[in-house]
Amino acid sequence: MLLNLCLLITCTFLASLTYRELPVAQRRAASYVRLGLAAITAVTLVIYGIPVDGRTFHLGFVPIVLIVLRYGPWKGSLVGLPAAAVLVMAGDKTLPIALLDLGSVVVLSTMMQPHLNPAAIRPRTLWLTPVPFLGLVVGIVLTPEGRSFGQGVYVGMLAMHVLALLMCMGVIHARLALLYMQHELRQQIMQDDLTGLGNRRRFDHELAQLDVGGHLVLLDVDHFRSMNETYGTAAGDRALRYVAQVLRDTYPGCGFRLNGDSFALLLDLPDAPARIETLLGTFATAGDAPWGHLSLSAGMATRQAGHQPGDLLHTADEALFLAKTNGRNRVVVGRPSVRRSPTPTESRPVVRPRYALWQAQRTTVGLLAQRRALTDLDWHDLLRLAVSTVEGVEAGSLNIRDGTTFRLVATQGHPPGLVGTRFTDHAQLEWYRGSVQDWRRGVPRVLRGSEVQGAGQHVISSTLPDGSQRLMLLESRAPVRSTLCVPVQLAGEVVAHLNLDSLSSADTFTPQVISETESFAQQIAALLQLQQRWREFDLLAQLHAKVGTDDGLAQQHLVEVAVELMYASHGAMLRYDPALDTLVHCMSRGVSTTPRVHVVPRDDEPVWDALASGRILRIDSIRSSVTVDVRAISEDHRAAQLIVPLISPERGPLGVLTLLRSHHHAFQPAEEALAGMLASIGVSILERGVHVADLRATLDASLNTLGVALEARDFETQGHTERVRALAARMGQALGLSPERLTALAHGATLHDIGKLCIPDSVLLKPGRLSPEEFQVMQQHAPLGAELVARIPYLHPEAHAVVRHHHERWDGAGYPDRRAGEDIPLLARIFALCDVYDALTSERPYKKAMGHAQAMAILIEGRGTQFDPQLTDLFVQVVGDGVGPEAAPPLPTGTAHFHRVG
Repeated sequence: MLLNLCLLITCTFLASLTYRELPVAQRRAASYVRLGLAAITAVTLVIYGIPVDGRTFHLGFVPIVLIVLRYGPWKGSLVGLPAAAVLVMAGDKTLPIALLDLGSVVVLSTMMQPHLNPAAIRPRTLWLTPVPFLGLVVGIVLTPEGRSFGQGVYVGMLAMHVLALLMCMGVIHARLALLYMQHELRQQIMQDDLTGLGNRRRFDHELAQLDVGGHLVLLDVDHFRSMNETYGTAAGDRALRYVAQVLRDTYPGCGFRLNGDSFALLLDLPDAPARIETLLGTFATAGDAPWGHLSLSAGMATRQAGHQPGDLLHTADEALFLAKTNGRNRVVVGRPSVRRSPTPTESRPVVRPRYALWQAQRTTVGLLAQRRALTDLDWHDLLRLAVSTVEGVEAGSLNIRDGTTFRLVATQGHPPGLVGTRFTDHAQLEWYRGSVQDWRRGVPRVLRGSEVQGAGQHVISSTLPDGSQRLMLLESRAPVRSTLCVPVQLAGEVVAHLNLDSLSSADTFTPQVISETESFAQQIAALLQLQQRWREFDLLAQLHAKVGTDDGLAQQHLVEVAVELMYASHGAMLRYDPALDTLVHCMSRGVSTTPRVHVVPRDDEPVWDALASGRILRIDSIRSSVTVDVRAISEDHRAAQLIVPLISPERGPLGVLTLLRSHHHAFQPAEEALAGMLASIGVSILERGVHVADLRATLDASLNTLGVALEARDFETQGHTERVRALAARMGQALGLSPERLTALAHGATLHDIGKLCIPDSVLLKPGRLSPEEFQVMQQHAPLGAELVARIPYLHPEAHAVVRHHHERWDGAGYPDRRAGEDIPLLARIFALCDVYDALTSERPYKKAMGHAQAMAILIEGRGTQFDPQLTDLFVQVVGDGVGPEAAPPLPTGTAHFHRVG
């Protein structure tokens, strides 16, 4: 029976695949397919049943029950007859018994039809699932073979049928649940969030299916912008929801919100104009609404034989424009225009403004007013308006420059999977099929017939390898009869190109159509220019915020922003060294971060010319550069260069910022203003670096003076401060400490005993050993020193830890805080070794200097008790000339090792 069950579930799953979408359409062909599959399943289950003593156990009645519950008893009987015939031919039953079993299943299933749903499992009706199979007992009772099996077999067979029925119902239910989720998702995708009407996507889908004689009505709220300004956007949204509700109540399922305050209706009514007049009167008599007076204008068009959806939309759009320009609050019925090619003797037609064109311009103005980066969806909306506005256009695409390539950001009428495809400059010129001069001047170009296919093949062969799937989509586009390409240029550089396609005519692009397309190209140029200004503003604002940060990070960010702002392939900063009169490479970003030379001497290099003249230098083509190998930028070993001198009014030349990119996109005069702003910020960063360096030098000198003064008061050996600073520096370098931490270690070493200024002379200058009480007083110099250094401005914070904790011990027996192990700051652990070593090897008034070997032995003896064991090993390597713990000389016995180092 397991094979029977598996076959049944498999066949049920295959039958469930005939349900393709919700709501389930009552299609006769699909019903016949399901009936046929059910009959085949029943016969298959009978054939592969289990023969036992002349009888065959099978689950062939389960599909019959499902058909009866879904389609009724007659179709269920037809499905069951082939299975009954197979049983009779196999000798399993006589014809009367087979028909009796089939009849009982059909009758009982018909009785359960109001209660059992094959597509849903309800807990409260589960007890009814055995009922359709109760009649099968007749065959057992009426035949001797059946009576010999007994009631136990009948109960097991009944349970198996019930289980199989529930599993089949579960399969069907799961399939319909999946379709329901897909349906809900599709409804959300095709539904406007604000009004609940269908959105533009759904409108385009429904418009394509509108029958001949159907009507398209475009509606627009009059004076909606004034309404928003007077009553606020909340009232405007309520007005839009009110309009949507009226459309939904009057013509359910026929209303759509296209965008903003634009709506549409798709109707199949003989008296549509009169009905629309009545509908507009409903809005005009709305009464005292929160948004004030409300009226709509409407343009209507009727689909004719042979008309494409774009033609219908164009006609309704013209009618709506006439309604808006002739007093509003009215409906105008448009007449379809006959498309023809102009004769040579005809003059250039006057470009007539249309409502959709005005609406597109309004959309552009709305985008210009938003301070944000435009997304692919924004570009798609603008392209869709262009395709729907320009007469005869059925598809289009928009490519925008992104760095050194063009990126396809929007398509209409072509596979949406093409969005994101990148093209080289060479590929775009191959598609344009015109001269480079015309391309850069933004001259429109029209291709027809075989010219389109030839240009398309060149583009496919030149496309960047960003996935074979996109290349396949590019090849599978609908055949284009004619195409118009309008380059969009800013400051002499092509930054985008708009392509509009006709799939049905080679004569679409008349001078009027080209002029209308150019107006969209101008809107795209305005949007891109504003986007570029916002981008520049944001990047410069970020750069300004970095001026007060770490000098190295600020210089790095300056070069990164310069490369991004100027669309450069490589950028580098060279710092002027007045002592050597050279330019030193200090930072680079882009195709290479390794400079060709680190030091640029004064010679005939262009960087020195720019620094000497103080002016920004543009070079359209160079073959070599001191900052990068030009071959990494261009295959033909040529690059354009922009050299920005960084000169301070007070300090003179500070350095040079140099940028390189392909010579095909030479730097323009308009870019010098932006480069000047970068130069101003760069001067601020370098001036701050010079100023900070001066401050640090002054601070170091002051600290050294203070350290020497402390030595004089403590009568320590002259040069103690310098020696411990040098030892600490060697240890820090061996550990690979950052420059910042090395500075902190040097400051801490210089001021480590500043707290002794607070210790009485009677204790500090005592020649002999200190008493326990005096030693407690001496121990206070560490916390007192930390309090003093806390008042010194610009001192590195980690230097404070050196002053306070350099007398702590690894085993926790030190002072002042009795810290142990790695709880002691790292710099303090390093300095403790340096301080003790110098104290042991220096002569003091109260002791003689030890030799190096004996001092190292004492340090090694303190390894793991007084000192960090790993740092002790490192100190031995750095200072001890190879002396390690295992080679240290033995300590003299009986010698006290208390040394007054603090």
